Amino acid sequence: MLLAILLSVSIATAQPPVAAAGENTNAAPVICIDPGHQEKGNNALEPVGPGSAEKKPKVSSGTRGVATGKPEYVLTLEVSMHIKDKLEARGYKVVMTRQTHDVDISNKERAEVAGNAAADLFVRIHADGDSSSKTRGASVLYPAESVSATAEQYGLSKSAAEIVLADMVAATGVKSRGTAARSDLSGFNWSTVPNVLIEMGFMTNPDEDKLLSTDEYQESMAEGIAGGVDRYITEIVGKSPWNPEPHYETIALTENADLYVHVNGRLVPVGAYLGPQTVTARERAGDWYLIDTWLGGNWIRLPNN
Repeated sequence: MLLAILLSVSIATAQPPVAAAGENTNAAPVICIDPGHQEKGNNALEPVGPGSAEKKPKVSSGTRGVATGKPEYVLTLEVSMHIKDKLEARGYKVVMTRQTHDVDISNKERAEVAGNAAADLFVRIHADGDSSSKTRGASVLYPAESVSATAEQYGLSKSAAEIVLADMVAATGVKSRGTAARSDLSGFNWSTVPNVLIEMGFMTNPDEDKLLSTDEYQESMAEGIAGGVDRYITEIVGKSPWNPEPHYETIALTENADLYVHVNGRLVPVGAYLGPQTVTARERAGDWYLIDTWLGGNWIRLPNN
């Protein structure tokens, strides 16, 4: 798992950057992850979409595992953090709608987080429920053409749903329930970027509920989802999550910085770190900087200021 790096930094330009001021040609693709639901639902009403007279509750607390007793909002955050780690290890910039349970964020507001971040894909993580304890399997939903902001958004969302589901099924062996277009979900209707909603499985199925809570299965699920997102971004959108460019800066580290190497499309920790000191970067890829260390060239990650 990619370790979190908390750095307080001050950066002084050592040499003029290659790009013009304010231009970030090597910016990583942005993925917004929304762990579905929250600890306390909010039954206040909001329009289901722009200009709609129909209203729905802002957000619910979701379903609950029949075997584990685990609330859906807990499960979705657990898996979402695994996905975040795996995408960041590929070089993506990840924006989370929440990282705690004690929040109050409506479905409309979650869509706005993705829009404000200009996300290349808005990924909503959920689990399913049914009146029958035998119902099982995973599905991926996407916004219907009638509620999509543009025809392009609809096409991209549909493609993302198909790719992510295929990779998720391949990684976990979960039963596929297919993809489906929906026009009744506020998070879809308010979104201005391509987006999908992943139903990972049924918490009302005792066996699937227990499986969804195992760390091994969550890792496999996250790997499948992250792999599908990566394949969508590279094959459909035509962007690269890893695009290093020459970039010379002097960086003052005031806290420890873990060192990574880039191997087979992944950033892998080497098990060493730098203490507070001043270093010089010679390449940049999104929030990652390449510096020379006693181990050779290593990458460190800085917060996006």
